[in-house]
Amino acid sequence: MTKTMKIILYISLVLLLGVILFFLVVFYGNPISKILANRSADEYLSTHYTDLDLVRERAYYNFNDGTYYVRIWDKKSIDTKFYLSFDSFGKFKYDSYSERLFNTYSRYVLFLNALADEIAKDSGLDFEIWLGPDDEINYSSYLTLDQDFDADNLPSKVKADFKSYAEKPSLDDLMDGLKKVYEVLKERNIAVKSYSGLVIPNADKKDDGEAETWKNAVSVNDVPEKVIVDGDMEKLKKIYDKGNEILHK
Repeated sequence: MTKTMKIILYISLVLLLGVILFFLVVFYGNPISKILANRSADEYLSTHYTDLDLVRERAYYNFNDGTYYVRIWDKKSIDTKFYLSFDSFGKFKYDSYSERLFNTYSRYVLFLNALADEIAKDSGLDFEIWLGPDDEINYSSYLTLDQDFDADNLPSKVKADFKSYAEKPSLDDLMDGLKKVYEVLKERNIAVKSYSGLVIPNADKKDDGEAETWKNAVSVNDVPEKVIVDGDMEKLKKIYDKGNEILHK
């Protein structure tokens, strides 16, 4: 190998190493900045939340916002999970401790998802249902940190939704599904804020039971309980028409 070829090879290797290091820093952050973030986190926690039994992870880099994060949690609390964020110089940016109640809310959402599956199975429904928190009320007004959830005593009203299939979906199919959902939830004494439903043509049903497309389906949102109890097709149609107007604006 000639001297010129050796020089070219050396330069190529240096350039390749530079490119690799560049991408490592871009996607995984600067090692020195991580050290600074870890040090700053230690200093911050030495004067904050000293009454908690905290565990923290090492700093990691988020290339989306160029920030270094340190995840922290309390061993004695299921919901006290938060993070501290720092810039590349280890300067403090944000503490998410005050937002930890959102972790309770997330657990509540998962609890309602599991409860919906349980109710659908126990009631022998031939379609899917979902339950979700009443989103018109801020969860901070009815949830407490580390709260346990009881299916017989939910902390809030819920919004109920279903998805079913029919040969030629119609408002009658929607009302039929809404009534079935109303009945099974009434049996469980679950307070419902409003009901929604989606009926998809059998022709649009895939082999795995999902929908290939929803464009040929009929759906309705936020139906009051009274409309279902009264079987009021006229009011159901008004809600359906209003929803279509908003959808196609």
